[in-house]
Amino acid sequence: MSRALKAVVSFFAAAGICWAARCTTVLDPRVLGEYNNYVVAAEQAMSGRFDTRELSWMPDRELREAAASLASGKLVRSKIGDASLNRRIAGQNGTVIHWIGAIRVHGSSLANLKSVLEDYDNYDRIYGPMVFECRAKRNAAGAKAVYDVTLVLNNTYRFASVFPQHFAFLVTARVDHSSTETRDDAALQVHLRASEIRESDSGVPGRSDFLEPYHDHGIMWALNAYWRARQCGTGLYLEFETITLARSVQAFACKIGFLPVPKSVVSAAMDSLPADSLTVILKGTRAECERRSLRSTRSVSGP
Repeated sequence: MSRALKAVVSFFAAAGICWAARCTTVLDPRVLGEYNNYVVAAEQAMSGRFDTRELSWMPDRELREAAASLASGKLVRSKIGDASLNRRIAGQNGTVIHWIGAIRVHGSSLANLKSVLEDYDNYDRIYGPMVFECRAKRNAAGAKAVYDVTLVLNNTYRFASVFPQHFAFLVTARVDHSSTETRDDAALQVHLRASEIRESDSGVPGRSDFLEPYHDHGIMWALNAYWRARQCGTGLYLEFETITLARSVQAFACKIGFLPVPKSVVSAAMDSLPADSLTVILKGTRAECERRSLRSTRSVSGP
């Protein structure tokens, strides 16, 4: 750790304050338009990519190793996206962060997965502590269920591996659940699209100190998340994908007193939060599916 970085850490620890609270920024509407265009293009490619093969988003040179990791029960994840887009919008204070991951769920069915993903009342247990609170109202029934969902998200980033920075968000979203079933294939798809994200000034979940939308710390201005699963024998192949919009590291400038906060700090935070969230979702979903499958098996077999 550099001397300057140590000085910043020491200052934070002594003062007991959060740098993010003093580093607010404003979203340029042009960046939101670029993000929405990116999401539309990405969504058009998702179904075809999922139908092509497992891990279709992995580069060919990494596919064999990734497939072996997946087969062994490990989570596989990767950051994808459009570097040229981010270079273009960096000067407008924006960056699109796109992560995707996959995992196998043993001894589970699509019906079991559906019951987990629609169990919003228990999201705080299934995905805690990242999900602090969750409320949902169902608006449609049938093959395609639609929910209005409110989430309180809680994330922690450990600054310089020493001083933890806490972020909390109130997310209002629409979630669409759909399933397809043919003679040769059965799949489940879920799409969460945030309509409003309010960031807590203190970073403490449960408080109502929310900043104005798009006038905050710029860690997460927009969010789209996708679950996709296919039955594979007695188990599932499950993917989870997130596309978020955040402030640009290039345009980031913040000081605590006379000390500048390194750009690497905000860059690492914006990258680690989506990646860590992806891991929590995939592992939490698998654990809950397997727990329910085991409980169902014991119930059928009896005492």
